[in-house]
Amino acid sequence: MYGMATKNVAPQNIQETQLCSDEAKLRSEFAKRRLDNIFTSVNVNDVVGLLDQGWVPFKEGKTRTRLQQPKDIEHQLKDDLWSLFHRMGYRTLNVEDFEVLYVNADGSSGRRTLAVVAEDEETVVVVECKVRQDRGRKSFAKDIVESAIARRALQKQFQVRHRDRPKHKILWLYATRNVIWSESDIEGAAAAGIRVITENEFKYFDSFIRYMGPAGRFQFLAEYFVGQDIPGLEDVRIPATQGVFGKTKFFSFVSTPRRLLKIAFVNHQALNHPEGRPAYQRMISPSRIKELQKFIENGGYFPTNILVNFNSVCRFDLLPKDNTDPVTKFGWLYLPRSYKAAWVIDGQHRLYGYSHLSGKYLDQPIAVIAFELLPVRDEAELFITINHEQKSVPKSVLVGLQADLRINSKVPKERLGAIASTVAKGAGADPTSPFFQRFAVQGMHSQDGQSLTIPEVVNGLVRAGLLGRIVQGNHVPGPLTGPTDELTISRGQKVVDLFFHLIRDANPRRWELGRDGHISTNPGVRAFLLLLSECCMYFQLSGVLDPVAVQEDVLVNRVAELIDPVLSFVRIDNDIEIKARFSRKFGEGGVREYFENLAELVCEKHPDFGTVDLRNTLALKKDQRRFAADADVIALSKELLDKAVAILKNTFGEAIGPSGEKAYWRQGVDSAKIKGAAYQKQLEDKSSRPIEAYLDIVDLKEIVRQKTNWQYFQSVYSIPLLGEKGKTYYLDWMDKFNVLRRIPAHPSGTRTYSEEDYALLKYIKTQFYENINNHPLFRQP
Repeated sequence: MYGMATKNVAPQNIQETQLCSDEAKLRSEFAKRRLDNIFTSVNVNDVVGLLDQGWVPFKEGKTRTRLQQPKDIEHQLKDDLWSLFHRMGYRTLNVEDFEVLYVNADGSSGRRTLAVVAEDEETVVVVECKVRQDRGRKSFAKDIVESAIARRALQKQFQVRHRDRPKHKILWLYATRNVIWSESDIEGAAAAGIRVITENEFKYFDSFIRYMGPAGRFQFLAEYFVGQDIPGLEDVRIPATQGVFGKTKFFSFVSTPRRLLKIAFVNHQALNHPEGRPAYQRMISPSRIKELQKFIENGGYFPTNILVNFNSVCRFDLLPKDNTDPVTKFGWLYLPRSYKAAWVIDGQHRLYGYSHLSGKYLDQPIAVIAFELLPVRDEAELFITINHEQKSVPKSVLVGLQADLRINSKVPKERLGAIASTVAKGAGADPTSPFFQRFAVQGMHSQDGQSLTIPEVVNGLVRAGLLGRIVQGNHVPGPLTGPTDELTISRGQKVVDLFFHLIRDANPRRWELGRDGHISTNPGVRAFLLLLSECCMYFQLSGVLDPVAVQEDVLVNRVAELIDPVLSFVRIDNDIEIKARFSRKFGEGGVREYFENLAELVCEKHPDFGTVDLRNTLALKKDQRRFAADADVIALSKELLDKAVAILKNTFGEAIGPSGEKAYWRQGVDSAKIKGAAYQKQLEDKSSRPIEAYLDIVDLKEIVRQKTNWQYFQSVYSIPLLGEKGKTYYLDWMDKFNVLRRIPAHPSGTRTYSEEDYALLKYIKTQFYENINNHPLFRQP
């Protein structure tokens, strides 16, 4: 522990015991922290008492048992971060949480618990972990103030610790998991010198460092120390040639991986940093890195240039003699000395092929061509020019990148696509957005909830017309179009974020489920965008408000009032109904069907909602839906009876007994009441139909659950309803279906299906036919 305990006490020096540099101890600590579980060893007699606390046996011995349980979310985040910095090559780390003591302006003392403190020759990284059990909002206003004070106290301690060395750079991080940041907290953290690492950045850097090893640390430092000088990298000058391509200056020279890795940065799409747009590099391939490493170790070298872009003007001293050529100049180039100074355009695998090597390999020569102040968009265009024929670059990467590059295109369709792409990517990179961490990223392993893709959301924005439409080759403004493309992007992202916050907040659990929740899916998001567009059109045509003229929050608040039936439907969280309306919607037809289901909910409360065409479509769809449901009920009623009779015949046979009854009827139906009613109906009908044809659903339920029958019927007729658990007989659905059966059996203008009826019918039908298909008596060969 270190810091100031009281106002008049001088700060203590940092002790070696507070930061561990012992390699063996750090390896042992890493071995524990890299795992997802914690372990304990107890006497075999004590195991039972710990099982109720979440422990489970891992390895059992004669006298002792080793138990394990998953780490809680905060413990896991701390260990994930510690392990990340160990993989980065930091070899001075804390092995326990430790506290910084500080003094407030009023003289009172405070303390902050630090999850990670990592130190190398040039930098110190300090991490505080902030988590929520479930994804949601969390305020950091008070924490930020306290951390800023603690940061100053800690900085003084490291100044004392490193008084005889170059001044270390200190990075203070808030690492968060399941937290939706507010804009005010992000601004407050930045003002206090606190940087943020969310799931998005952690996942990227964790993957990158696992591939790259310690050399990948410079990509991390480049992100968080951008523009700051690198200690120990002053006045590095190398012979170089200066030339010009068009209007762009470039240098050709030979350097070393040791120097270049420190100043390099790769603009990966997976990081999706706002300042790096358009992000054009695909994620590094670990197999390719391993191949190149072996190639280098076996004496291989690269005869081609690595292509980079210096983001600042470099000092270049001309040689005093033999420099008369008007195009090419010779001289001494001073390499930039700051983090993130050289953006790698081409050759990231060749450069990072040295990432796991050391010693002489890092001092091998590598050829470089470096542009100076080349715009990022020109970098991306150059990347496309070099890589468009390479099969290793996914087509989706190049297509998405080309859309970004058309932001200023004179072709309206290209410009509109670029605007939509910028809105979608901006939402995905913003930790305050409901789309944060929802997009699958090329080159990164997707989590369960990451079911969205950027191209599909871009397609949804364009087709919804929210940012404008292309009519006869011209761009016609939409409800979110601003006076300039930049204002359109800003307005579009704000409205989209506010609108989808309504959807997410109605049911956060379902939103976070992704594909399994049927809401946060590509078809779902596209359908909701169509609904937002339809709301804007409704406001405009009815004269309620002008969507183009009102503020973003005013527009979304009015939309929220209008679509309240949709929000209520999502909020109720009825799995059967949600699946019936929104599951498995694919293609353009699926998106349209999803949208019409949403519009239908709104129309139940607002009959005038939507265009005339939409209302006519919904009315026709309602009639068709009713006819289809009637047909399903009639067909299913027959199937229920036919399959029951087939099972009875297969079980008991059709031998005729002394009474004249067949065995399946005599043994399969115990109830004299059911038999008598069936005989009476047969006599009144005066037909030759078999006796079982006069059974109804209520009769069938009693026959199925008959003790002597249940073992034969269970696999087909046992269908638990939502929430049903612990029952012997899951047959309540038959009572509900019997009610549905009366609708087509006794049609009237007042008797119709509710949304819950449609959902129930679909569920029963799906489950019953699935059971039939799995039954050996009915399974198709």
